[in-house]
Amino acid sequence: MLRLLPLFLLSGCIVKYDPKPSDTNFDPNKRDWVKVYEREIIIAIENDDRDAWNFFWREYMLEKSKINQ
Repeated sequence: MLRLLPLFLLSGCIVKYDPKPSDTNFDPNKRDWVKVYEREIIIAIENDDRDAWNFFWREYMLEKSKINQ
């Protein structure tokens, strides 16, 4: 059994598909940043993270002002 241990350790993680940047279809115009920031603010409140809340609140307000203009 100990003779097979190196075989198991060396063959455990095999990558069969190598993703490329072109596989990612990200369009920032389709992203609803207001919802992203709202979710991050909720997470910051749950974790009592004042720095994160301050950062995302500012970004949230900037994004809201862009939409309202």
